[in-house]
Amino acid sequence: MIYATIFHLFAGTVTGSVFKVRILLILLGFVLFESVILAIVHGSIAGPWALANLTVVQVGYLAGIYLRGVLEQAGYLLPSVRTRRMP
Repeated sequence: MIYATIFHLFAGTVTGSVFKVRILLILLGFVLFESVILAIVHGSIAGPWALANLTVVQVGYLAGIYLRGVLEQAGYLLPSVRTRRMP
């Protein structure tokens, strides 16, 4: 189970550094589906791990956003293109 948690942290970090919030919501949906399947298969042992995996994905996403900001400030990455919406 710890390997799954590490994988979810890595997935959240990559998602946060590359994609926007919509992708995070889709990723959380997949993790929630995975948690339900895990709870069906393993029962009560899976509850804390499922909650931890959901939390770790979100923490990883925030870490990815922070990492991207640091790399942009250091000059290693270009800031993302921000589109303007027409009024």
